[in-house]
Amino acid sequence: MIAERRTERRVSGLRSFCLRNSEREIMHTSFLPAAVCCAALAAPSAHAALNLIPSTSPLSHASNLVANGSFEVGAPVMSAPVAWANPSIAGNTVPPGWIATGTTSTYATWGNTGVAGQGIRGSAAFPDGSNGLYFGNLFTGVNLTPTFQPSGRVTFPGTPVFTPTFGGSCTLTQVVNTHLSPAPSYLFSFWTSGEDAAVPGNAYAPGIMGLQVTNVLPGDPIQYLSIPSGASASNARVYTFSFVPLNPSLPVAIKFINWGHVNSIAGAPAPFSTELVLDDVIINAVPAPGALGLMGAGLLMRRRRRA
Repeated sequence: MIAERRTERRVSGLRSFCLRNSEREIMHTSFLPAAVCCAALAAPSAHAALNLIPSTSPLSHASNLVANGSFEVGAPVMSAPVAWANPSIAGNTVPPGWIATGTTSTYATWGNTGVAGQGIRGSAAFPDGSNGLYFGNLFTGVNLTPTFQPSGRVTFPGTPVFTPTFGGSCTLTQVVNTHLSPAPSYLFSFWTSGEDAAVPGNAYAPGIMGLQVTNVLPGDPIQYLSIPSGASASNARVYTFSFVPLNPSLPVAIKFINWGHVNSIAGAPAPFSTELVLDDVIINAVPAPGALGLMGAGLLMRRRRRA
């Protein structure tokens, strides 16, 4: 009997010790920085993905991982757009935080033309700030017939080949350090409109843009999306994607591509289409489901101990 009581006391003491240490660990974890908590809670996913999802509530500008996503930093003065993708044009200025490519004939511009109710080159008004980017690159043909889906996706019966008149596309790229804000997944959105989409009576057909996001799908395939025009149901559209990096320890790169006004399809003349206008590019980390709950529990425990 005496031996049994001693054993019970040892077990009880061990349980108390484990409980006290467990509480200390929870308290310590709960007050780590949010990004560290997310990293600890979220194991690397084996299911990398890039999914187009319905656009509901806007993403957070305050938590945006994209630098200069609304193109306000370093922007030109109102009503005086500048070139951004053609160094051969005097005053060419690439928006800070971004990388631009184009040909010596590309006429892409950055800013705002100052027309009421419009953004730049007759686009819809910008959703955030006063400035956006127009991807001017003249004409292009495409060898396969596109199908415009209600979701905004543009699909082809194979891999399309675009043939810009200028010999190359106009692109905008940023490497986003998602690995420095670890999370199980991320949300990515951007606003689009088209050249002359807000000009009354304009009937350009919807255009085709490319989106490439690296480190989310094997081979980094290009996603093809519709550019809204004056003939679309709306002259502007927000695209929202969810994604999970293939390698969470590496950044992702986002690249927007415009080949030009599509004026021929599979060798035949096509209705003249609009060109891309871009604004409000946002990436937000999505915390692990239990992260906020754990931090809240830790705060409650801390208050109880102070009381």
